[in-house]
Amino acid sequence: MRFLLTGGTLNPLKDEYQTALARFGHSGVVMYPGEPMPDINAFDALLLPGGGDIHPSRFGKMLLNNKSETPDIPRDELEFAVLDAFLQAAKPVFGICRGMQVINVALGGTIWQDLPSQCGVTHAAPGGEPPLTHWVTAENGERMTVNSYHHQAIKDPGRGLLITARSEDGVAEALRGETGQIRAVQWHPEKQMFGLGWLLGNR
Repeated sequence: MRFLLTGGTLNPLKDEYQTALARFGHSGVVMYPGEPMPDINAFDALLLPGGGDIHPSRFGKMLLNNKSETPDIPRDELEFAVLDAFLQAAKPVFGICRGMQVINVALGGTIWQDLPSQCGVTHAAPGGEPPLTHWVTAENGERMTVNSYHHQAIKDPGRGLLITARSEDGVAEALRGETGQIRAVQWHPEKQMFGLGWLLGNR
């Protein structure tokens, strides 16, 4: 499959996403804010990768003092537009970390802006390295250990979205669309040797 990926203005997309896709015989092209909208027909699927916080105005909230990261507004605009195009074209959409949150917010859902201060839950080590690890349980009862780098998470699922895995402390860790078009995870499978296979369904 040929994937379209998105990058931000605050930081370039890491090569590990394309390296992970290549392990399963896929390829990826990265699009950045300011570039012209590509021909969606040239791609088989969209992968929205990890990154910083979505501007909370997208889901009717304000920035949290000393808790919100600097928003990348051009990236928000790019990803919400590209996501809409792929949804309208009925092409598969995958999300990782921030990408899962973008999908949820675009479909009318909300997110916890800061898990430690709002929920008393910590899913990211100071500075992000090394990652925390924890168990998640999928809807079919499967349990797995995942890495964890995030301070935000889904609160209320968006239209047509189902939570398919949770951590032991109740945080939403994966979702899918009711039609099967959408799959997303909160952890970073691209950082694991074969972790991306669970997300793509071809492990």
